[in-house]
Amino acid sequence: MIQQLRNVLKPDELAQLRGFAENAHFVDGRITNPNHPVKQNQQVAQDDPANAQPSAWVRDALFRHPDMRVGAFPKSMAMPTFSRYEPGMRYGWHMDEAFFPSQPPMRSDLSCTLFLNEPEDYEGGELMISMGQHALPCKLPAGDAILYPSTTIHQVAPVTRGVRLVAITWIQSFVADVQQRELLQQVEEARAIEGSRGEGADMRMLLMLGSLRNNLFRMWSDM
Repeated sequence: MIQQLRNVLKPDELAQLRGFAENAHFVDGRITNPNHPVKQNQQVAQDDPANAQPSAWVRDALFRHPDMRVGAFPKSMAMPTFSRYEPGMRYGWHMDEAFFPSQPPMRSDLSCTLFLNEPEDYEGGELMISMGQHALPCKLPAGDAILYPSTTIHQVAPVTRGVRLVAITWIQSFVADVQQRELLQQVEEARAIEGSRGEGADMRMLLMLGSLRNNLFRMWSDM
């Protein structure tokens, strides 16, 4: 499931991150994937001391977002990477790595792109997610994020004007199976719909849906 996370960043957080990006030291993005010929971008090195606090802001914002908790069931999150695309830069069709060499190793179940500047600040630069014979273009307002399975083939289209600024990260879910995560989301959505009826809600139905969600999560979780 592909999901837009709205208003991940508060206005002050977005301003702080954009200020960081304006003054950060960006290096050739191939530093993390030197053998990938289709990668043409810039990024802040993760071992750059200046990267620590901004990365923590991004992680905290994503972890607190209710749709992240419901849609991803996050177990762990990779340290965010800040990326910059100038005119002529792109990241061709590719698939994200299955595991990250952290300690302990982290499996990438979901990929996440958090947009740091507005769509009108640049032309091109859409995140294109392959959907069979078609590609879904994603270019969201600053402060919004797109969450999608790491198993998908995707690319960043060439930037033709302006600068594209994003933070990217990867999530290991407590529920590795995509279909199981989607079923849990559907149960949670059904519970939310019933709960929205207020005093007219069927309390036994809410209890049963909550129990179903918790028991399925308990059965499917990867602890």
